[in-house]
Amino acid sequence: MNREIAMDIFHMKLYCPMAAKLAIPGQFLHMRCSDTLSPLLRRPISIANADERDGTLDIIYRVVGEGTRLLSAKKTGESIDIMGPLGNGYPIDQKVNRIAIIGGGIGTCPLMFLAKKLATKNSKSGNLVKHSVFLGFKTAKQSFGIEFFQSLGYDVHISTDDGSLGFKGFPTDLIQDYIFDVIYACGPKPLLAIMQAYAVRHNIMSFVSLEERMACGIGACLGCAVKMKSDGYKKVCKDGPVFELSKVIF
Repeated sequence: MNREIAMDIFHMKLYCPMAAKLAIPGQFLHMRCSDTLSPLLRRPISIANADERDGTLDIIYRVVGEGTRLLSAKKTGESIDIMGPLGNGYPIDQKVNRIAIIGGGIGTCPLMFLAKKLATKNSKSGNLVKHSVFLGFKTAKQSFGIEFFQSLGYDVHISTDDGSLGFKGFPTDLIQDYIFDVIYACGPKPLLAIMQAYAVRHNIMSFVSLEERMACGIGACLGCAVKMKSDGYKKVCKDGPVFELSKVIF
């Protein structure tokens, strides 16, 4: 399956039993977009879901250039060359009650897999606390995943830049009136920088999945290195893409 679910947003389901068994929330696939050398570089795509029983992985991606345009043209039954799952995922073993998930645009994707895992953990532990999701999109036409989070029992808050759906503004505006024990986030850097200040101000444990362009995907080329506050530079593909939010320099 490979279909458009929102404006320029596509959902692809991959049959890959081994990867589905190994994947954890926050990891990504490094995907070759065509059978030729053009484009030369693979594209890093976050894993939106993994079903070990069916042997499938779900990815959700935005068409922004030639590589993702080629991906969007793939048909059911075709083969795709992937590396993965790669990187380190979100830690979910914290014993906390109030969890916030913050997603901006296509950064919502890895948070869907995370939300599913957290919901399963809640169910097994008997925790009845309702966690919160804050999602931001440019416009209603580019929104996705809302019903998915609601189906898992999350309290979902929506914002759009133009006010066409939910609150007019950003998810960082919506969260200011709440306090949580832990925050999981993914999205554009301006959003993450605001979340970092909020988390530090309230002393909230926070984790972020960073979105960076990648070439090798295995830590060899240093093309995705980001500066940290105390540990020099870290490779998003190998050391991340998930980091403690307080340690990242934006």
